[in-house]
Amino acid sequence: MREKDLLQLLTFIAEEDAQISTIVGFFINQLGYDVKSINQIVNHGVTMNIFQVIDNDQDFGNGIGIQSLSEIDWSTSNVKHEIHYNDSEDYRKKLFVANPKVPREFTCFIKG
Repeated sequence: MREKDLLQLLTFIAEEDAQISTIVGFFINQLGYDVKSINQIVNHGVTMNIFQVIDNDQDFGNGIGIQSLSEIDWSTSNVKHEIHYNDSEDYRKKLFVANPKVPREFTCFIKG
């Protein structure tokens, strides 16, 4: 993923605007990235305990984390799942600065 697009994806998540439908609509449909690339970034974040994917369809107020990422429907109709940082304040400090950089945990996804 291009650095500026990866930075934008990570910022979407920090802004709590990372509903799967929004991610798919922008990064896949508009920018042309494939589902596999986005899924790899999300998987990496979950594996590193940086992200959690929330199921907003649950009756637990703010939703609960899903157990398996294979449950995610990567389509523009999926308003049920949303990606969140486990420590949003830490990542906001990294991303909402004058000259933001992709956090080192995600630099492995920068291409071209």
